[in-house]
Amino acid sequence: MYLRPAFVETDLDRIEALIRAHNFGLLVTRTETGMDASHLPIALWREGDQFLLRGHLAAANPQCAAFDGGQALLIFSGPHAYISPGWYKTQPAVPTWDYSAVHIHGTLEPEHQHEPMLDQMAEHDPGHFDVRDLETKYREMMYKGIRAFRLRSTRIEAQWKMSQNRGIEDRLAVIAALRAEGNEAVAQEIEATLPR
Repeated sequence: MYLRPAFVETDLDRIEALIRAHNFGLLVTRTETGMDASHLPIALWREGDQFLLRGHLAAANPQCAAFDGGQALLIFSGPHAYISPGWYKTQPAVPTWDYSAVHIHGTLEPEHQHEPMLDQMAEHDPGHFDVRDLETKYREMMYKGIRAFRLRSTRIEAQWKMSQNRGIEDRLAVIAALRAEGNEAVAQEIEATLPR
């Protein structure tokens, strides 16, 4: 990721919060045919200043070949919005996009226990799904159809581009315009950049 100093985020608590809130990530690996990517839910554990991420793919997915030591990139996107140049008090201006994004680099390892990852995914289930409640035969058949992995972070990159390069008056105008459009998430992110 091209990291601009004005927008770099290093606060691991904030980065963790983004991943937890937007845990449908993009797993990028190198395969025999080039680069490949899969969109999938990711479960996250914090280990000091590193992250342990778990997920799974269909057993037939060619990316599974990378699960034994292959390098990977997991990408997470947070709130984002188009920013109109007409919203700025300071002119001239050009259109842009404000966003937050996290890239986690690491090495893939096969995961032989499916339950921790499935348990964390089930936290979103209003019916309190528990994989252990499935019939053993069905559960084993399901496990044969998927390949679970874990990735320990070796590099964490994060960027919160939330109009920090604009003056306070411009940021206040953008916040008001975003709220008028109903985009409270990005408005709050920009508001957090204002001096206290």
